[in-house]
Amino acid sequence: MPFRDVIEINAQGGRGGDGAMSFLRLKYVPKGGPDGGHGGAGGSVWLEAADDLNSLDSLGHRRTYKARSGRPGEGRERAGAAGADLTLPVPVGTIVVDLDSGERLGDLVRVGERLLVAAGGQGGRGNAAFASSRRQAPRFAEAGTNGERRRLRLELRTIADVGLVGYPNAGKSSLLGALSNARPRVADYPFTTLHPHLGVVEREDDAGAERLTMADIPGIIEDAHLGRGLGLDFLRHIARTRLLVFVLDVTDDAVATLDALRRELEAHDATLLQRPALVVLNKIDLLEVDEVDAVEAEAAGFGLPLLRVSALTATGLGELRRVLFELLPERPSPPPAAAHAPRRVVADPVRVERDPSGSGWVVRGRDLEAVVARFDTSNRDAVAYLQHHFAASGVNALLRRAGAENGDDVTIAGAVFEYFDDDVDQAGARSAVRSEAAALRAAERRYVEALDRVEAEEAEHADDGDAGLGDEPPDDAGAQRVTGPRRDCD
Repeated sequence: MPFRDVIEINAQGGRGGDGAMSFLRLKYVPKGGPDGGHGGAGGSVWLEAADDLNSLDSLGHRRTYKARSGRPGEGRERAGAAGADLTLPVPVGTIVVDLDSGERLGDLVRVGERLLVAAGGQGGRGNAAFASSRRQAPRFAEAGTNGERRRLRLELRTIADVGLVGYPNAGKSSLLGALSNARPRVADYPFTTLHPHLGVVEREDDAGAERLTMADIPGIIEDAHLGRGLGLDFLRHIARTRLLVFVLDVTDDAVATLDALRRELEAHDATLLQRPALVVLNKIDLLEVDEVDAVEAEAAGFGLPLLRVSALTATGLGELRRVLFELLPERPSPPPAAAHAPRRVVADPVRVERDPSGSGWVVRGRDLEAVVARFDTSNRDAVAYLQHHFAASGVNALLRRAGAENGDDVTIAGAVFEYFDDDVDQAGARSAVRSEAAALRAAERRYVEALDRVEAEEAEHADDGDAGLGDEPPDDAGAQRVTGPRRDCD
């Protein structure tokens, strides 16, 4: 199986289950009411970093990975089962990028770290959820939504403490095999290593046992950053190493090789040259001591620590192991698992447009269209519910401002509705009631004013008739004296 450190896959969440349209029917309860249950949520697709993988080969045999769908709801308000999630193991150090948006979704650098890449769909509501005092027998239910679908690019960047960098056939694989438990392929021709190998280097001292991971990067040649050879594909694996080891073949022009390697690293990522580095002169068993001394003197001009070794005869490997642990900087703390950027949701406001045919209107908006898509628009009860939703969410107001009139066709998510603005009719009815009430109040005022005038005129005539009776005041001021025929007493 070929080594894969970059693959593209499709991840799709499971579809949510549909809500149930059901009514309770028992022997002694003939009209038990709606009892349709909700549909189950669809499963999601996750990526999980595993420590027993060093490539993306396990995901290369399929193009699309889909989680299970949720089950539909049932009567007696029984909810459908949720779909099972799908977890895909990937190597530690995998970077995930959305191919459509270019967004970097996450970087899995911890063993066991998980990343949600495709969310499952929502389950639909059963007809029991739509029952109300005004809608006691809803004969419709809500459909589940489709799961999220994404095209992903997975890129592996090996996480190693030490990276071996050198030309092909410089002895990097032999050196890795001699220092660690790795068993890379070794041969006497260039480009034997076609993909990175990892090995664990251990040592024991008075402080206890220590270990580090070492990566053998495939051979880099001149102009590798421009696509020559295999270097461009594998230079990314150097990005995470904390210590660089330049492995040079002393039988070649070591100084020119080291200069070319440093130029390639700088062209790929200039920050790589700022990391701690070590120069290892390999294959010293093929030259005389004075010849090795001359090569070492020339390479010393780069200002980097130098060691001479022979992977074949194990010469200098103990000193190299000690220096590796001494030069290795402290491991930086990985970002917390919750450091992944939250998923961004781009707002999509509702927009009203004139139909190109000029005979109606088209309403667009992601959220509104998603609501319409969840209902059967051939169901009259469902359409009535949607009409109420349009009025409550302000769609009718937008249509009214745009110039829509009652009876106009309105297209939403492919479904055609008839525009009818209840608010306008209700406003007219309220205006008529207010006008009638005002007229009644005016008539009452006129009637009261007429009564007041009549009483005033009667009082005036009464005063004129009592004027000749004298000015004797009544016995009790403020009260009238009532008199009658006198009766004689015995």
